[in-house]
Amino acid sequence: MSEWDTGDFERSLDDVTYKMFLQLANNMQKACLLVVRDAKKGCPRDAGHLRASLHHVVNLSSNQIEGLIGSNLEYAPYVHQGTGIYARDGSGRKTPWVYVVPYGKYKGGHRTWGQRPKPFLLNAQMKNIIQIERILAGKE
Repeated sequence: MSEWDTGDFERSLDDVTYKMFLQLANNMQKACLLVVRDAKKGCPRDAGHLRASLHHVVNLSSNQIEGLIGSNLEYAPYVHQGTGIYARDGSGRKTPWVYVVPYGKYKGGHRTWGQRPKPFLLNAQMKNIIQIERILAGKE
C-alpha cells in the first residue's frame, strides 16, 4: 500500500455520510410523529374519520429528506382551511348556500355561510416548532 492510498479514508467518509443520512431520516420520522400526535388531539371529531386518516411519510432522495403530514380524505382541506366567508385565504364563497344531507345525524337541508377553519395541522406544528427544531438538529 502506498503512502497516498486513501481508500480506507474514503470508505470511512462514505460510512459516516450514510450513518448521518439515516440519523437525519430518523429525526424527521420523530418530528413527524410528534406533529401527527398533536394534530390528532386537536382534530375535530364527529365520526372520527378525519382524525383516523392523519398520517405521515418520510421521503428520502440523494439530496433531501422530506416529511409530509396529512390526510387522504377529500374534505380534510376544507375542515383545516375553512370554507365560504371564513376561508383562511379569502377565496371562499361570499354568498350563503344550501346543502342537503340525505340521512344520518345531520339529515335535512342546511343553509350556511361556510365553516370556520380548524387548523389542527398548523396548530400542531406551531405548538411544537421549538421541539421540532431540536429533534431535527439531533438534540432530542
